[in-house]
This record gives sequence, C-alpha cells and structure tokens, in this order.
Amino acid sequence: MSMTVNNCRTAGFGTPTEGLGTEEWDRLAGDHLYSTSGWLDFSVHDPGGRTLTGNVHARLPGGTAAVPVTAVWEENNGFYQWSRLLDKAGLPAASPQGLLVGPRRGYQTNLLISEGVDRSEGASALVEELAGLRRRAVADRMFDHGRPDQIPCHGMFLTSADVRALRSAGVRAEPVLCAADAWIRTEGEDWNGWMRTLPSKRRGELIRRDQRRFDSAGYRFVEKPLSECYEEAALMSQGTQARYGQPADVSVLAESLRVQAETMGDAARVLMCGLDGEPPVGFLLFYRWGDATFLKGAGFHYDQLVGVAEYFNLVYYEPIRDALRRGRRWMHAGIASTDTKAMRGAEVRPLWMLDVFGDATDNDAIRAYNAAQLRELTESSTAVAKAVVEDEWLEFC
Repeated sequence: MSMTVNNCRTAGFGTPTEGLGTEEWDRLAGDHLYSTSGWLDFSVHDPGGRTLTGNVHARLPGGTAAVPVTAVWEENNGFYQWSRLLDKAGLPAASPQGLLVGPRRGYQTNLLISEGVDRSEGASALVEELAGLRRRAVADRMFDHGRPDQIPCHGMFLTSADVRALRSAGVRAEPVLCAADAWIRTEGEDWNGWMRTLPSKRRGELIRRDQRRFDSAGYRFVEKPLSECYEEAALMSQGTQARYGQPADVSVLAESLRVQAETMGDAARVLMCGLDGEPPVGFLLFYRWGDATFLKGAGFHYDQLVGVAEYFNLVYYEPIRDALRRGRRWMHAGIASTDTKAMRGAEVRPLWMLDVFGDATDNDAIRAYNAAQLRELTESSTAVAKAVVEDEWLEFC
C-alpha cells in the first residue's frame, strides 16, 4: 500500500520508474513481467503492509542498468519477510525494516541490464547505487537505523544468473534459497506434440486420464479481462485460501484484484471454468507476456466441483494448449506445489535471497542450509528429482 514519508523523493522513492520514465523502463524490463511499470504500480497500491517502491539505476557506456527497490517498514506477505527466512535457515537475525531489492509482489526479481552492458559491470553499478541509497535513507531518517550499515538490503527471488552477476560484482555473502520455481516448456507443433516431450509415459497417461474425466463432465472455458470479473474471482480465491488454512477477507482480495486490473489493463486475463449454462466454479488469473504465459492465481468454489480434475485442467492443461496455439515457448507456473508441477512437465529452478552488503561469515552455514533444502526437494519425489535443473542449484549448495 502506498504511504507518505517525509523527503521520500530525495531518498530515491518518488515513483517506481523515477529517473527513467515508463517507456524506457519497460524497454529494459522486456519479457520480465514482474519488473514492468504496470506491475510495479500494482505493487505500490496492493493492500497490506507499509512500503514504498522506487528504483536504483545507472547510465553506463552502452546502456543502462536498473532494478526496483522497495523500502519496507512492514510487510504482511510472509514470503517477502527476510527475517522469517533467516530464522528458518538458522542464520543471524536482521531488522524487518530496510530495503528489499525487487518488487514486493510476483516472486520474481530481475536485474534490468541493457544488452550492450556487461552484466557484471551493470551489477557493480547497481550495488554502488544501493550503497548510496542506504546513505540517503539515513540522512532522510527513513528508518530507525542510525548508520547505513545497519539498514538491511536483501535481494529476494533472484535467479541464479543474477546472483552470479552480483557475486562477480563483489557481493560477498552466499545466497539463501527462497523457493523452487517451476517453468513448463510449451514447445511442439500441437498438443500431441507437446505430450510427446514429457519425460515419461506415466505422466502422459496421468494427463490423458485427467482430460477424459473433465471432458466427460461437460465443462466449458470462458476468457475475460480481470476488470470484468475481479469480485467473482475474489470469492473463489477466498474459498481456496480457506481450504488451505489461510482465511482471508474477501473485500481485501477483491481490492487487490481490482488494483491489479487497473494497473495491468487488458493484459490481466481470467479463464473461467464452469458447466455449460451454469455459473463458473473456478478461475485462473494469467498473463500472456513476451514468449511466456505467467500463471498468477487461481480459486474455486470447492463445494460445487464434481471431482473430475478441474484444477489440473484449468490451471495447467488449457493454458498449455493456449500457449501452444499462440507460439509461446514457456509457461511460468511459479512457486509451491512443486511435485504437482513436475508431474506435468515442469523444470524446477531456484530463486535466491542475497544480502547485498553481507560478509562471508555465515557462508558455510548458508551452503549447508541450501544443500539440505535441495536434498529434501529431490527426495520428495522421483518427478521432482528429474525436474531439478542442477546447474542452477549446485553452485550455491
């Protein structure tokens, strides 16, 4: 949620794209949906917590480097609480107030560096800008911390490639595993061609069985812009959260979806699922962006389902068909439910948290934690073990 802080503009938090402008920023963001100006605007206004979203950027020979930055006083989303992750990993505590390198929503942070700029040089320039931002934050009394080195500065949900760039730029701390991220290749001449790319016959049989049951029940899909159905989607989202022990206020969910529809426009799409002639029983919020389809959220009226794999058909199979029809190469399925996604052809890659100004004191403990998390993940199922892209993990485990 947006808030007012004295001198926030001089500290670097005027607008999310301050100093570059929307057009240049979005050219840099490219296919990175969760770094675009629209998504950053959503992150500013999404209810919950006390934060400000800005950026750091640097002009370099050959182009520009930039990254969103969020000043955090209070964050209600536990996945973005670096203090929670440090505690889970058994690492020294850090103040929950400080600088988040990245947006506060979406579970993706990308360093935005022009093609003409060496990535290590771009990352080095951004680290320098972040150091300057910490100094200005102290001068403007944004936080209770009296010295720049007391202000936490954590990049969260970073890719391995961006961690490598930051480490080559002089960041000393090892990254801590945030989450396992699932990407499904949507390559093939059609649905049958895609099915042939699956790594095992068993997975293909599972998907065909799910589809036969779903089709026999008479379900239909309808696509709408989120702006036309956010209240209906919020009711179904509330049902899903309650099912998993996370009760939520439907008005808050509706406001979040309304803001997302407002900031993202017609790019925010909803796929509704229902029996012919009856109200929908499930929805999927998604984006077609660049060469990928991004799945953002789903919800169901669980008491109205007939039990024919509605979830898998709505959330995975129909979006894959759509991606194949439109020539998109990837479907981003996001974090959590890793085994379910691996069984449906996903590749599993890590997302990391990195203490930008941390030292190397805890690196052995961090690597041990990462290795234990990877071991737990690969031992959870054969499908997950095969889906893990090892080159993305082992360097930091």
